[in-house]
Amino acid sequence: MQEASTLTAPATKLDVMKTTAETPGPERTTKEERRREILDAAFEEFSTKGYAGASMGAIARRARASKETLYAWFENKETLLNILFATRLDGMTSRAAAAAEQDPSAANILPIVAEDVIRFMLMIEPLSQAMGLADAGDKAVTLLGETIGAERQRFAEYLLRRREEGDIKFNDDPLELASLFVAMAEGEWSLRLAMGWIDHLTDDMIEDHARRITRIFLKGVTPEAS
Repeated sequence: MQEASTLTAPATKLDVMKTTAETPGPERTTKEERRREILDAAFEEFSTKGYAGASMGAIARRARASKETLYAWFENKETLLNILFATRLDGMTSRAAAAAEQDPSAANILPIVAEDVIRFMLMIEPLSQAMGLADAGDKAVTLLGETIGAERQRFAEYLLRRREEGDIKFNDDPLELASLFVAMAEGEWSLRLAMGWIDHLTDDMIEDHARRITRIFLKGVTPEAS
């Protein structure tokens, strides 16, 4: 359980699980689905028009919701963008967190992290292409940086815990190691797709790449290698 908590936002997940258990029924399900629909509409709007071109009104219209509903759930456009990214990141980390409850070893978890990094990258590619960080404004960039930084910190804490358990060994900055592994996972897939070198990424390609970069990474951090 302790391992899993380093790969996701524990308080948020526990709160969601607890609330779901305490207040079951169609009303809560409908609210969760409606919120997800609004976030999906926001993703489409930001992906189409970029941050500067998107507006809360346009997002509300795309989601077939009132602006009042939108502002009741999201304080402003910066907050909405950050929650959108956080939700996508949370989806990426939840699978690794669940797997860590059964087997927290680096050999088991790192391929899962690598796979999910690639899938997350592909999922947000339309958004990344449509909006540069320069368009988002200082506040939005700060919020996004904090969200991504928090996920990187959790991954670094996981690596530190595995070192404490004797699973891996390293003297480098764990944050740098975390960033290195993510960069290895991302690879050149976006470039290959953009240049037409490959038409698409299959599950087999993603899984093979994840296993390959995990083997390479672990060679540098196994106790024997150090």
